Amino acid sequence: MWRSPGGRQVRLVGHAAVFNSHSVDLGGFYETITPGAFARTLRDGHPIFAVHHHNMADLLGSSQSRTLKLSEDSEGLHFDLTLPDSSLGRDIHELVQRGDLNKMSFCFLVNGSAGEAWHEDSNGQIIRTLKDVTLIEVSTVARPAYPASSVAARSTPAIHQAPRRNKNAMLKRYMTARLEASCAAP
Repeated sequence: MWRSPGGRQVRLVGHAAVFNSHSVDLGGFYETITPGAFARTLRDGHPIFAVHHHNMADLLGSSQSRTLKLSEDSEGLHFDLTLPDSSLGRDIHELVQRGDLNKMSFCFLVNGSAGEAWHEDSNGQIIRTLKDVTLIEVSTVARPAYPASSVAARSTPAIHQAPRRNKNAMLKRYMTARLEASCAAP
């Protein structure tokens, strides 16, 4: 597991999909996602992957290994990804920190005819509404289909990742160091 120089676990967090937000033009139509569209796929427990630019060779994590955590919140499909200690993991982290990679995407299959609806809006635009999908992967991307998606770099203090038996000792050292630092400040 990769840790920052400060001993923190390196993670990416954000929204791979945002509800009720239009995609870019996807070739004559736009997409939008309804709340609950990912509910079934998140419940069923099948493996979901995190990759870079939809390339399965650029694997960053998975739901199976619990390095990828996914949930629906009021905004959309939230993700929390622990990056691997690899050249790809470090490169992705750097690109996200610099702002070169600041969006997400996702790959999915529609669950039957009830999983989507098509209509023409008042401006004559064709809209595909995703209602029930099977999620295959989420992906860091530079050019997303959904501009409202997001990704940001985070780090978790090592205290939260330690085995339970070591947490009390680590917590004591951590709190002592913080207390000493605050007392030493002018």
